[in-house]
Amino acid sequence: MSYVSIWWRMLLHPDEAARIVRSGGTPVGFFRGLSVAICVMYGVYGASMGFFGGLLPGMVSAFKMPMLYAATLAVCFPAFYVANGLVGPRLSVKACIRLLLLAVSANAVALSSYAPLSYFFTFTTSDSGYPFIVLMHMVVFALAGLVSLAVVVAIFRASSDESRRIRPAAVGVWGLIYGLVGSEMAWVLRPWIGWGRLAYTPFRPLQESFFESMIRVIQLVF
Repeated sequence: MSYVSIWWRMLLHPDEAARIVRSGGTPVGFFRGLSVAICVMYGVYGASMGFFGGLLPGMVSAFKMPMLYAATLAVCFPAFYVANGLVGPRLSVKACIRLLLLAVSANAVALSSYAPLSYFFTFTTSDSGYPFIVLMHMVVFALAGLVSLAVVVAIFRASSDESRRIRPAAVGVWGLIYGLVGSEMAWVLRPWIGWGRLAYTPFRPLQESFFESMIRVIQLVF
């Protein structure tokens, strides 16, 4: 069975995913290959964001997207491991890493599946439509985040036994923390969407926060 078939079955069948997450019973190099595939899928979507400002912003955003998720996971992993011990199936550290890789792969495939539409709006929207482009990406990221959180909850449930009840709401709290950290991390690594009215630079000095910027963008759009 190919790596892609194994990965897809894990996403569709939580029971099988839980077994593999616990035991690591996959071909040699499976999770390393999955990590590379995740980076590629994130790069595809990242480029679609940056190309709004030109070739260089597109290339930089493609490179920064895997950095964003790797940094966010690194910050949130301790909280996830604790939640796994308190309200989850008490997986080992390696099993938690496998689970999060699988959840992030679901997030990555959700984003990359929207990439064709993202490219379409990127290449057909003028500079005046910049606020709309930003808001569109924020909505897509939020929906893709819900997909990955659903994978975590499903595998937690499949990994638990009858004596240990899993509380999806508690996992949802971790998901909220993950989303907040990811949003602020994205703000730290900005810009993602080049804008012709500003000189492009790969990184900008820290100003405001993601949430203040989001409120301003929503006001501009509506």
